[in-house]
Amino acid sequence: MEVFPKKILAVVHPSKFDFDKSINYHLSINIGYGLIKVCCIEKTTQACLLLGVYALPLDKNHPSYIKSLEQFYNQDFFLIKKNWFSVTLSIANQKFTLIPHLLLSKKDLCTYMHVACGVDPHDEVISFTHAFAKMSVVFSENASVLDWFRKRYTGSNFHIIHQANAIIEGFQIECAHKAELFVWLAEDYLYILVHNKRKLLYCNLFAYKTSHDLLSYLSAVVQVMQLERTACTLLVGGLIEKKSLAYGQLKAYLPKTTLKTKIDFFKSNPYVFKESNTSPMLYFDLMSSVLCHTHSKV
Repeated sequence: MEVFPKKILAVVHPSKFDFDKSINYHLSINIGYGLIKVCCIEKTTQACLLLGVYALPLDKNHPSYIKSLEQFYNQDFFLIKKNWFSVTLSIANQKFTLIPHLLLSKKDLCTYMHVACGVDPHDEVISFTHAFAKMSVVFSENASVLDWFRKRYTGSNFHIIHQANAIIEGFQIECAHKAELFVWLAEDYLYILVHNKRKLLYCNLFAYKTSHDLLSYLSAVVQVMQLERTACTLLVGGLIEKKSLAYGQLKAYLPKTTLKTKIDFFKSNPYVFKESNTSPMLYFDLMSSVLCHTHSKV
């Protein structure tokens, strides 16, 4: 029988991370399909001082999920502190939809979700609005899991967002002035965003298995959004390398494609990523989530 939580990656800056100074740190938590990711970012230097990735049970409706969360918090005791500068919980799932914020009605959140992708009876439906993009993300997650986190972080500095919120906000701040298109890849899914003059025109998530899938989705978006293939600029980052087949195909299809490997709005502390032997862009969603409480609203 598999035992959770299971450590995949854990790096802490030995001289700069101070457990007793949590008031100086942003704490970001991301829960996805069988994973929980955490990072601590110093509010002044904006350096990532702690990064962790752990496996959890796949089924959030099963009691073992909450038990695994409790065990995780018992072993990584710094998480139980309440006096963080901010705490952002981001939800990584496919249960979300985008609504122009002027059309958003709080009483109709469940209706939006029923139309878009349905609502699990165990889920709670909530929304988060981007002040800059003038767009709201309506999403759902297991209600018991959300309540479990709310009981641990009771202050007004605790925010619940969707992973899409983090990707949108990160792109708004980081990339919108550099490219019309942005693609961020995880292991088995990807986001495609389209901007025009800092206005969000499109955002969607796609499941994929091969580089051909990626190219097919991107081609469809380019055609639907009527973008000029040889003229539009694309930034791509996440789980992709410059020498990969996927990047070569993207470059052939969209000549103005650039691989993004750094997160410019944060001072990427070289220790954390050097020790973990990972690229900062793999955690673009986790890092960007701390921007949401600053530039957006619930």
